[in-house]
Amino acid sequence: MGRTERLLKLANLLRGRRKLRFDQLLERLDISRATLKRDLKYLREQLGTPIEYDPFERSYQVGGSRKHAPQELPGLWVSESDLRSLLLAQRLLGEVDPSGGLAPDMGAFIRRVESMLANGEESREWAGRILFSTPGRRAVPALALNTVTTALMQRRRVRLGYFTRSRQAETLRDVSPQRLVYHRTWYLDAWCHRAKGLRRFALDAVGAVAQLEEAALDVPLAELERLLDGGYGAFAGEPHHWAVLMFSPEAAQWVGHELWHPMQRVRRLEDGRLELMLPYDKPTELVMDILRYGAQVEVIGNPALRAAVISATEAALHVYKRDG
Repeated sequence: MGRTERLLKLANLLRGRRKLRFDQLLERLDISRATLKRDLKYLREQLGTPIEYDPFERSYQVGGSRKHAPQELPGLWVSESDLRSLLLAQRLLGEVDPSGGLAPDMGAFIRRVESMLANGEESREWAGRILFSTPGRRAVPALALNTVTTALMQRRRVRLGYFTRSRQAETLRDVSPQRLVYHRTWYLDAWCHRAKGLRRFALDAVGAVAQLEEAALDVPLAELERLLDGGYGAFAGEPHHWAVLMFSPEAAQWVGHELWHPMQRVRRLEDGRLELMLPYDKPTELVMDILRYGAQVEVIGNPALRAAVISATEAALHVYKRDG
């Protein structure tokens, strides 16, 4: 029996019965007295398990105040591999949430997980050999992310001081949180009680934030998806337009493995080119992604989108001609 399995079995024994004597624990676990003493001490001091000892009956039990006792998942068994997977998941979460606002207590929990592994130092070193990179990520204040996440779970309204960059102005909004979205930064899909409609708020543009006592207005998830998920990138909206992009054979080697939009359609041509068809509402972010491929992509049809790409290309060229 591995150390992790042994500790979980011991904790479950103490939870499952009112009291167990030391010799009863030895019999059920089939371990030495020294090992059992170490495990009991470890559960108390390192993992925070509220184990109480009754000197009169010479027995142990999980006790402590029910109000302040930690929540536990009875019957949940995890392996060393499960714990390492959890460390890896925490690495990914740390990349998209470096401030710790989404899960403020995750750090302390992960340290307990590491301590449960027989080779905790090696596990940390192993996790450090996996790098997640998210270029262009915009940081979100921990307070904003934590407040919004709590309100979303508790179904409460939130008051936001929101800075709109296009107007260079801040407004106060009372919103009902519906969904958190990550796309280079965290966004909140919410019902705005001022605009009386669904809006997407970039949390890095949130200043003051406070949870309110009023219950949130609920919008069905299917309605959210219909009204917001047809846009492109961070720009939420219904799919009012479709773009058809033709990529060269060289670019097709990469684009064929990329997800530009959940509703995209891909068609490979016999000459090696690739046709990518996808919906969008506002073209801003789509134009930027098209420009990444330069002369390796062309917008087919759609005069308005072609004009937007041409305009952005000419504006960039003007900058370089001006400097030259």
